[in-house]
This record gives sequence, structure tokens and C-alpha cells, in this order.
Amino acid sequence: MDRTLIIGTRGSDLALWQAHFVQDSLAAIGITAELKIIKTQGDKILHLSLDKLEGKGFFTKELEEELLAGTIDLAVHSHKDLPTENPPGLIIAAVSEREDPSELLLILKDCVDVHQKLSVKYGGIVGTSSNRRKAQLLAYRPDLDIIDLRGNVPTRVNKLRNENYDAIMLAKAGVSRLGLDLSDFHIEELTPTELVPAPAQGALAIQIRESDGELLNLLQPLNHPEVACELAVERTVLKLFGGGCHLPLGCYCRKDGDMYQVFTSKADEGGDFPDRLFTEAATTEGLPEKIVSYFDKARQFPQKVFISRDLPETSYFRRALEKHGIEIEARSLIRTVPVIMVLDHYILKHINWVFFSSKNAVEYFFNLEPLLPKKTKFGVMGSGSEDMLRRKGHFADYIGGDIGSGRSCWRVCQTVQWHNGVVPF
Repeated sequence: MDRTLIIGTRGSDLALWQAHFVQDSLAAIGITAELKIIKTQGDKILHLSLDKLEGKGFFTKELEEELLAGTIDLAVHSHKDLPTENPPGLIIAAVSEREDPSELLLILKDCVDVHQKLSVKYGGIVGTSSNRRKAQLLAYRPDLDIIDLRGNVPTRVNKLRNENYDAIMLAKAGVSRLGLDLSDFHIEELTPTELVPAPAQGALAIQIRESDGELLNLLQPLNHPEVACELAVERTVLKLFGGGCHLPLGCYCRKDGDMYQVFTSKADEGGDFPDRLFTEAATTEGLPEKIVSYFDKARQFPQKVFISRDLPETSYFRRALEKHGIEIEARSLIRTVPVIMVLDHYILKHINWVFFSSKNAVEYFFNLEPLLPKKTKFGVMGSGSEDMLRRKGHFADYIGGDIGSGRSCWRVCQTVQWHNGVVPF
């Protein structure tokens, strides 16, 4: 191409990082481009929460209008901000690699309580403008006070530093791209399977005019079809639900071997308890429709279920079932007893990791009042073990899946740096 392309972008630090990333990627394939900063409705109206703004495309509409007018050649978007349908005459020409779509919960250090799930003190004030985050946070911690939080990423972080909140939630991708120093906060990272991200979170979309076939071809080195395939599942689910930024919907698709795995969370309103679904399929064909069908309000649920373990009233699982009027009978069918009543503390003298395969193992181990080196780290196999470890006053440095065998524990141990360790079963 014998001319300089014009890239349309918003003016926030994160948007400019994204636009410069695309600009540098174009330069690497011999294409010159310059930036044009465009203000959107979402940038101008900062006194209202996102669910109070009218229409869709709060952060994209003005860029799309300039594309259609021919004043810019391409627009760089956070893919999650785009409506599920392009305006007539526009297409997505390329999708970037996906940054980690995890969420970060930044907590003021004097508001940390290790005994609480997510580490925020009881009744803590958490800032977020996302109904999706609000619904999922309250499902874990109904005691939290969720308050609206607007502004670009650095502005939000500074609001936390000014103690307007006890904690705030941000996308890990934005924090990573900006390289922010967050060492003055305690940080809890929630993986996409713990707190399901927005559809297409962590990816960039490059939008162009449909008629610009030459530019479409030139942009293909920047396109990642495997990512686009996964995002298409997520965004089709969003489209089928008829939602936009207001909808408390999380959807995350990933390829695991030969299978597509999809995690979905949906509530009717931001304060409602969300329904969650895990789906696995060998193909993406018909997958979004299958996912949406499980959320049909006419779907029949069992009247009563028996669960072979004790479930406290505050249990996430219990609340998820009771939301649909399902009667629960929960009783443990097994009892465990410790086999060691006195612990020789010498065997722990040089330990740097302790892995727990069950919550009972956590309880029995700490009942022995072990004397551990100060820098000992803890790994757990599942959320139940993590919760019990918190009750004992310790953070989990590694959280694996719900793995039941010792061989699996040792396989997980290979993913961390350790010299000496113990695995109480």
C-alpha cells in the first residue's frame, strides 16, 4: 500500500496502547499508519453507570461513523465493546491474540481478610460498573456492597488509592498491557472458570469498510482465526440472549485438545444470583444454540435432589439449586478420622510447599499445630480446600482443579518451583 493508513482509536491510555500495538504490527509488515483520536459517548458521559446509558456501542459508535464516512481507514476496538452485529458496510478484518481474560480484584491492604472468600473484609465496598461482575461477585460474597466505578484504568486505580472503595475489579488484560505498578494493593486473581469474563474479553478487533478488499487482505497476517472461532461462540451466545453491555452475561470458550469447552454465567439483573453452565463439544456448530437452550425459563428442573455431603446454608451449590425451587437433602455418607495424632515437627523443618488434596486434610493438618518455616507456600486441589485453608488463616499460593489422586497431586507439583514438600491426604 502506497499511502499512510489512518487508525481510529479512543483516547484512553489503554485504547492508545491497543492502537499503537496495531500500528507497530502494521509497521512490521511494511505498512505505515498514524492515529486519529475519537471521543465516544462512553468517554463523554462519566456520571452515569453503563446500564443507564441508552442504546449500544457506547465505546464504538463514533469510530464506526468515521469509518463509514471515510475519515479513517480502520478502527481498533476492545472486542468486548463491539455490538454483536456490525453496521451495514463494516466488517471485522482481524482479531488479535487473546490476552489472559482473568479478572483482578485489587484490595486495599488494610481491607484484606484472609478468612473471607476473595479476601475482601466482611461488608467491603467493591467498585465495578459491570452487571456481570456484580452478579458473580455477589454470588460468592452476598455481604459485599457493590458500588459503581467509572473512568479509565489508571483513574479507577487512583480512586481505590484515594480509599473511595475497599476494592475494585479490573480486567487483567488491561492492567497487563499498561504495565501498572499495583504493589501497594493485595491482588486476588480470578480465572475465567471462577469468574466468567465478558464475551471476547482480552482480544482486540480491527474493523474496516466491507468494500476495502485490499486492506482486508493486507491485514490477514494480524488475524488469528483460532481465536476468532472461540470468540464467535461467545458473541453468538450474547447475540442469542439479545444482550449488550448491560446484560449480566459471562461466556468463555477455549479449545482443550480436540474439544471446545464453554463456561457461561447469566443472571437476569446485576443483583440476581447467576445460573452457570459448563458445556463441551467437538465442534462449534450449533454450540451457542445448545448453550442458550439450557437457560430456557420453561426448562424443567428436578423437584428434589439428594447430595452425599453436608451443604451449609451459605453454600454456593445450595443457593444455585434453591434458586429454582429444588428441595435439597444433603448428608455425608462417609466420615474421616485422622491417622496421625502427634506430628513430629522435625519432618517439616525444610519444607517449602504443602499441598492439600481435600478440605479434611487441611483441617486435620492444622489441628496438629504444625511448626512451618516462614516462607512455606500452600497448594490446594479445589475450592473447598481453599476455603478451609482460609479458615485456618492462610492464602493458597496454588489452586488446582478438584483432583482426587496422589499421582495427580505430584503432577501438579511439577508446575511450581519446590525443593521439599509434603502432601497430606
